[in-house]
Order: sequence, then C-alpha cells, then structure tokens
Amino acid sequence: MLFTRALFPIYTRAPFDFGGFLEMLATISRVSTLLIGVALLLVGHGLHLAVVPLKAQLFGWSEIHIGWLGSLYFVGFILGCFSVPALVTRIGHIRAYVCMVALMTASILGLALGDNFLFWILLRVISGVCIAGLYLIIESWLNEQTSSPVRGSVLAVYTIVVLSGLATGNLLLNTAPIDGPALIIGSAILIVIAAIPVCVTSSPEPPQIPRARFSPLLVLKSSRAASIGSFIGGLAVGVIYALGPVYGLQRDLNVMDISVMMAMAIAGGGVSQFPLGRLSDRFDRRLVILLCLALGACVAMTALVRQSISVPLMMMLLGATVMPIYALSLAQASDNTNPGDFIKVGTGLLMMNALGSVVGPLLASQLMHRFGPQYFFVYQFVILFAAAWAIVYMVRSKPPSSEPNRDFELATTAAAQAALSLDPRADEQDFFSADDQLAQTASSDNQVSAHDDAGSAPKESGATFAGI
Repeated sequence: MLFTRALFPIYTRAPFDFGGFLEMLATISRVSTLLIGVALLLVGHGLHLAVVPLKAQLFGWSEIHIGWLGSLYFVGFILGCFSVPALVTRIGHIRAYVCMVALMTASILGLALGDNFLFWILLRVISGVCIAGLYLIIESWLNEQTSSPVRGSVLAVYTIVVLSGLATGNLLLNTAPIDGPALIIGSAILIVIAAIPVCVTSSPEPPQIPRARFSPLLVLKSSRAASIGSFIGGLAVGVIYALGPVYGLQRDLNVMDISVMMAMAIAGGGVSQFPLGRLSDRFDRRLVILLCLALGACVAMTALVRQSISVPLMMMLLGATVMPIYALSLAQASDNTNPGDFIKVGTGLLMMNALGSVVGPLLASQLMHRFGPQYFFVYQFVILFAAAWAIVYMVRSKPPSSEPNRDFELATTAAAQAALSLDPRADEQDFFSADDQLAQTASSDNQVSAHDDAGSAPKESGATFAGI
C-alpha cells in the first residue's frame, strides 16, 4: 500500500488535471489493495478452471460428465448472485469475503480427496456460489470508492485485471504434473493469499451491495438482439472454459500447449473488445454483433476443414470473436433502455449469459462424446450461424434508431451484477429527477417497444472509450 501511494499520491484538486487522468490515478491508488486481491484471486481461479476438466479426463470420465461439471459451476454462480447479497448485509463485506474465500478454498482442496463424481459436482456448485460472492463484494467496494467521472477508467482497469488474471492462471498449468495434487494446492494457496490485501485495506466498507433484481420482460423488450447475443455468448464461451482443455487433450496437445491455447483464447477476447467496441459506437451495434457471430462461425468452419492449422491460434480467433459479444449486447441494450433501468436490464443480460453457460457445456459434451472432439467446433459453428441469421432478420425488420449511441464500455462475464454499478451508463439516471424517473417508468413500455431491436445511429463526433 505504501509503495502504491508513493507512486500515486492521494489526489488533491489541481489546476491541471489532464482531463481527469490524475483523479483516475488517485482512485486506482485508493483501491490498489482491492485490485491486487482481485489479481491473485483470478490467477488462482483461472488455474482452478483449467485443472478441473483435465483431471476429470485423467480419471476416465466422459465428456458428458465433464460437461456437467462445467454447467453446475455456472448454476452455482447464478445462485451466488441471488444469495450472497443477503449474507453481506448481515455480516459485512470483510467477514463475508473471508467466508467466501475459506469456503472456496475448501471446495478446491476437496478436489484432491478423491474421484467421486457426485462429490465433485457438489464442490463445483460451491465454487460457483463463492466466486460470484467474491466478485460481488469486490465490485461493490470498487463502486463505493470510485467517483462518477472516472468510473469508466476504473471499470476498464478492473476488466483488464480480471482477464489478465484468468489468462495467467491458465499458464500456471505448466508448473506441476496434472496427475498430482500440486496444481490444486497452488490454486487454493493463491485464493487464500488473495484475502490478505482485502482484509488489510483502509478503504471503508460500502453501506450495501446490489441484489440481483431484473425483469425478464424488460430485458426482452429492451432489445431481442441483445438478449440473443448474451445467451449465445454464454453458449459459446461457457463451452470454451468447460471443454476447451478437453478438446486440446483429445487433439493430442501437451499440457503446455493447452495452457497457452486457453490463455490465448482469453487474451484474444480481451484485446478484440476495444476495436469492436469503437466500431459499434460508429455503426449499428447489431451489425457488429452480427460481424462477431459471422466471423466466429467462419473460424469454427475453418478449424473443421483445415485441422492442420494451429489449435491455439484457432482458439484465440474464436475467443476474439465470441467473448466480446456479451459486452456488445450490453451496449446494445443500454442504447434502448431508460437510464434508470440500466442495472436491471444489465443484470438480466448477465443472467441470460450465465444460463447459456449452463446449457452450452451440456449440449457440446453430448456431441463430443457421441461423435468425437471435432464436434467442439461443429457445435460452435451451428449456434453462431443460427444466431447470425436471427440477427439478420432483426436488422432487416427494424431500422436503426435516430438517437446516438451511448459510449461503449469494457465488460466481462467474469463478474457479477455489482460491476454494472461501476459502468458510467448506470450513472446517467442521476441526471433525472424523481418526477422524471416516475414519468419515464410509467411510459417505459411504450418507449422500449418503440426501440425494440433497433440499432442506434452513430455519433457525428465519433466514438470515445473511457479509460483507454
């Protein structure tokens, strides 16, 4: 903490703030211990996510069993989004964080106790609940410590830390044999250490944590294109995390190649968000979502036809095309949503994405088990191609809206609903008075229906990207 404060001294108003850059650095300094905790947590969690399917394969479990392990992890994630806020309200952020860290550490260490499938299922559900709770606590804390002018910057930094941690965790697969307990123990150690920066932080605890509240009807009315994009994104990305290592193992890749393959998939998804987001600020966002779906389908077909091409390269290209779909869908929905409804709609899209991550591994594992590992990419091609046709129909049936786009913001599904409070688009409701919000709520059905599935016209001044 002293080191980071030495680098970024506490901010005081200065005559020259370089467009808020100094305030951004001061904010990052204040929350640096939280970000360090997030980095350690996600490195350990990324290693945990990579180890589970590989050890399950070594046990001789079928792809169907491994698919269930992946799906029920996301079931736990959904349960955590709804249940953890009540726990935090009762015992506070630090106590709840320590409880979640302890429970998640126990669930990871439990993997080393044996190969009982039902026991592993229970441990995976617990891990999902815990990681959702940890995300919620950290994100609400970051939101409390961040002022409105720099929320976009902090959200961008948080997203980069999350994705970098997950990618680094996958690279740690090379540090020990898969068939031993060292990787499981190492993952648990990293997650335990992640509690230290959070417990010693001097940042005051936020007063409350956002609950997972959303209206499915409002989500569908805001934009059917965004709803489909979020769900399809979950179908595609959930399979990458749950079955990607298994696909690599069945393609005779060694552990080092598999770790690089998964890290490249995550890195590809992170790097492509920026240019695709800027592109969506200038054009109809539905067209950019369509572009991602079409390119993803082309990547999948190429991987099927030209199996001599490097598997890590194809996985990186697949990640670059499908992982940004959730962020683009969130932006599309925000363009067609009243400002006061952004968090409610965003939470609904996050739940739809998680639901897709539950269903996806179950479907893909059945195909891989019955027809072979090549059906990993057959599955990706079919869902992306079908979704692309659905988006084409929506673009043809609804012209773009004449209203300008809101600025695109980085987003990741490796987060919970509290991350939506960090999004600058959630702050736009502060510009509305209570009477205005009441009037907009009363007429929301008519307003949202008018925008349903409509894209937004590009800004004449061009796109901006907070924090980058």
